[in-house]
Amino acid sequence: MNKSFGQRVKARREELDITQEKLSYLAGITRVGITKIELDQTKNARADTLIAIAKGLQCDPEWLLTGKLSKSSTFKVPSNIEAGPIVHRYVPEINWVQAGGWTETLDDIKDGPLHPCPVKSSGLTFALRIKGDSMEPRFEEGDLIFVDPELLNPPSGKFIVAQMEDSSEATFKQLQVTDGQKMLKALNPNYPPDMRYVKINGNCRIVGTVVSHVKPV
Repeated sequence: MNKSFGQRVKARREELDITQEKLSYLAGITRVGITKIELDQTKNARADTLIAIAKGLQCDPEWLLTGKLSKSSTFKVPSNIEAGPIVHRYVPEINWVQAGGWTETLDDIKDGPLHPCPVKSSGLTFALRIKGDSMEPRFEEGDLIFVDPELLNPPSGKFIVAQMEDSSEATFKQLQVTDGQKMLKALNPNYPPDMRYVKINGNCRIVGTVVSHVKPV
């Protein structure tokens, strides 16, 4: 009986003697996502997901998908297609409540789209979609930001995602440190001063530092 897509992924992974966690890191896909694929719970893998897994498993994506050709065949991009920007990993998009409850793992993020992250970052990086106007004009509603939760000690001027103790949702602001006093700054010049600058101390937890910003086309 012909193997399924998920069975081929698992067989190739075991042939290379790598764990699901290692493949998750190599492909930029959550471990839960890898598990669902190997159990054939993901019926229609997206093209970018297929190619990312194929690269992680060092095999031809068409072999993974159909079982045809040799698994070691070289995958070639058609000559009329130009190479795009380097993709360092695919990361899950989560919502602001999930970001506010962030702990240490993406394993509980079972749904939601994956996005190519254009910069090097840790395997725990996730994406958030901007909502509201507090960071305009630089960041507009609908933009994507990529957040690395391993960067918890950013210098002044960096953009961060943080959680205030009185809110279940995370917030996105610029960190400013002046004479030892930390503040969260909203960029919108139309905001009144008491809304643009919020002093923080023990009432704020940094979730991660923004490492990339992408505007929708």
